[in-house]
Amino acid sequence: MNPRTPFLAALILLLAVSACGCMDRESVITGEEAAQVVTYADPIAENLLAGFNEGNYTEYSRDFGPELRRELDEASFEQNREFITSRVGLYESRRDPAVTETGVHITVTYRAKFEQEDGVAIRLVFRKDDESHRLQGLWFNSPKLRS
Repeated sequence: MNPRTPFLAALILLLAVSACGCMDRESVITGEEAAQVVTYADPIAENLLAGFNEGNYTEYSRDFGPELRRELDEASFEQNREFITSRVGLYESRRDPAVTETGVHITVTYRAKFEQEDGVAIRLVFRKDDESHRLQGLWFNSPKLRS
């Protein structure tokens, strides 16, 4: 299997999730509504990134929804992690996120510093109506990851 296959599968999954909004336009959420989203997204992001750095799939996937868990299983995680760390290294820190909505989805995008690249986009996708705040989509994006 090509080492890029899991990364591309995750990207395709994200595109599919994005397409579910059909022609809905993405709009920025600010103020109290954004703060409420960040309240649940920050601990999820922190846990996910700690699991990523440690190579711990159980911790990494703890907040995945069922579809995402099926698409990003442990084998995919290991391949994706190897792909990402070989290009940008391990996660170091992140800045305050941008929060947007499209149709039935809320997206939280962090800009993160990794050992070999600053500004890596980490995008977490949630369903608006899911009070359990399970991740529906996830991807890492940067110039080094696209090359």
